[in-house]
Amino acid sequence: MKTNFLQEKGQLNPPLNIPNEKPLFDQNNRPQPGAEDRDRWRIEDSDYTYLRNAILDLLSIDLAHYRTRQMERRLTTYLAHSGYSSWMGYVQLLYKRPEKLQAFLKFLTINVSSFYRDGDKWDYLTRSVLPDLLHKTSPQGIQAWSIGCSMGAEPYTLAMLLNDFAPERRHQIRASDIDSTVLEQARNAGPYSPNALREMPQELIEKYLVASGKNQFRVHTNIRNFVTFEQFDLLQNSTTRLYDLVLCRNLVIYFPTSVKECVFMRLAQTVKPGGILFIGSTETITHYRHYGFNYLAPSFYQRTA
Repeated sequence: MKTNFLQEKGQLNPPLNIPNEKPLFDQNNRPQPGAEDRDRWRIEDSDYTYLRNAILDLLSIDLAHYRTRQMERRLTTYLAHSGYSSWMGYVQLLYKRPEKLQAFLKFLTINVSSFYRDGDKWDYLTRSVLPDLLHKTSPQGIQAWSIGCSMGAEPYTLAMLLNDFAPERRHQIRASDIDSTVLEQARNAGPYSPNALREMPQELIEKYLVASGKNQFRVHTNIRNFVTFEQFDLLQNSTTRLYDLVLCRNLVIYFPTSVKECVFMRLAQTVKPGGILFIGSTETITHYRHYGFNYLAPSFYQRTA
């Protein structure tokens, strides 16, 4: 999934080498950053506001939602590698050079996309979730939404599994991302490199992927027809549709706690009673009952009636 740092997508592009910080320890022997380490990465309020307003104007992304210590550290390091000494100078560059703006967008949206990512979670979905959802929705197909879909590997993986389970039904998968560039590749169903298929079961590769040029692959046409792609920002756009299954994986891990709470509440409002929310393997919803969920298994929550 592309994630406007919204989603955890692997390494930065281009990769940045951030110096190791020397930890201090509290009374319980837990490592704690010292004040000098925190200050090293901190962005002044006036500079952050200036940058926020510019990015909101240029990219319609509101950095106010993402102001965490981790984000300030990433931004500070990015500025240092840009060769500019101030955000004012760098922002002026973004207004003048569209290609630099696109590079900054890629930095914000960190893209890593692979099929069947975290295979044990997809195995659980296949074994325990889809049979129940298919029973509840019979004879209709499953309505699903993949949020932060990046280059399309996640919704296409789901489409393959649904086609294996119930090929006769009319499943519909909505897939969205904040970045229009990756959505273009998703709509074209590739091409994908072998690395994107590294976790995918061989039988699914043979059944649903076709060769496309040298060492590249595309998703078969009959699977492409299950998925509709659109540009969407979960924090700024709204929706009134309800879904049997919502996939929002590795998207909220960069948010401050207050923003996470708003996102989980919004996600809860998109899942039908009895439907399922599928989140990332490193994410948890601590107070899941507050949002109207029951806990099923790691990464899976069921909406209560």
